[in-house]
Amino acid sequence: MTLVILSETLSYLRFSCIWPKEGHELNPGKWFYIRFMLMLTSQSIILFGSSAHLVVSIQNNSNNIYEDLIILIGEIGVFYFNALYVRYEKPIAKIFTHLSDFEKFGTPPNFDQRNKKLTFLSRIYKTFIDVIIFNLCLERLFRAKSCERENLRRKFKEICGLVVTTWVPFDIEVFPLKHILYLWQCYTMLFTMKGAALVSFSLMESMEHLLVRIQHLKGLLLETVDTEDEKLRNETLAKCVEYHIDIFEYWIGEEMDKNFDRCLFAHVLLSGALFGCVGYTVLESFSLLSYSLFLGWVLAFVIVSVSGQRLMDEGLSVGDTAYDSNWYDRNASFQRNIVLIITRSQKPILIHAGPFSHLAHVLVLAIFKTAYTYMTMLNATSK
Repeated sequence: MTLVILSETLSYLRFSCIWPKEGHELNPGKWFYIRFMLMLTSQSIILFGSSAHLVVSIQNNSNNIYEDLIILIGEIGVFYFNALYVRYEKPIAKIFTHLSDFEKFGTPPNFDQRNKKLTFLSRIYKTFIDVIIFNLCLERLFRAKSCERENLRRKFKEICGLVVTTWVPFDIEVFPLKHILYLWQCYTMLFTMKGAALVSFSLMESMEHLLVRIQHLKGLLLETVDTEDEKLRNETLAKCVEYHIDIFEYWIGEEMDKNFDRCLFAHVLLSGALFGCVGYTVLESFSLLSYSLFLGWVLAFVIVSVSGQRLMDEGLSVGDTAYDSNWYDRNASFQRNIVLIITRSQKPILIHAGPFSHLAHVLVLAIFKTAYTYMTMLNATSK
């Protein structure tokens, strides 16, 4: 079945080898995983280079290690995030396929408008990430001269003009070795950072499409209650109950929670440490690299958290919609079924991000509180 949602986002993920070819989502084949592993291997240059630079800096008792920590946390996070998304591609593809199927319950009234809006936002989001990466890569070129002067003044041996600090066991200041390494780092930043950002956006998009389904269900409930024909009213209510179960339990909501959980755990696990290191670095001196990684990471984290909160609130509102209708004017059998819907709606759809938390506004606050703890700890230990 052709996916009618996430077209713009999945097109880039296919280009990045994070999503299989069109029509092969439910059966990607072994070459999809092989291509992804090859792509992941080719993007390891920053991870290994920054790790080596961190080790050398520690051996030389250098205090200039926090940028390496930011890069390492960020790279480990996006590798983990992308790898888990690929690992659970099949069940995630089933969710996307189910959200693209309107044969059983019909197309939600505002589906086309929401789909177009999300496609437009996906293009804006991709462009925004491109601008961040483009500025980041250019900024290091412009700072090459000042980096060389800093090397002379402080007797450092940093390789200037690269996107991120790195260490190699041989002289790289020979044309074209440094230029190749620079372009390789640009390629790595583009595919790892942008790929992970679009993975987050795809999760957010799917939650927004589930919101459209819940809104559709609420509209059907109101129409059902207002239907005067008892036979037709009971038939429509049975369809609403089935729709409700499909959204909340049988397929979409439960499957989203089960399969998004592992990917989103990367945010909870690493965001606090990353933001804390970025905050400390910014306090010490201006760093466009730190700002860029922070901006990209926090945006990817916030969009899924906000959608998770919206999904939770919308799920709870199904019961409110049913309760506020004129269901009490109908027969006893109809009233009992409505009460069941109201009761089930008290348990919201929660998209967990690891075993200890779920996506919500409060999670954003908790992550920033954790980041503040890391930042104050680094500030105290560095004095």
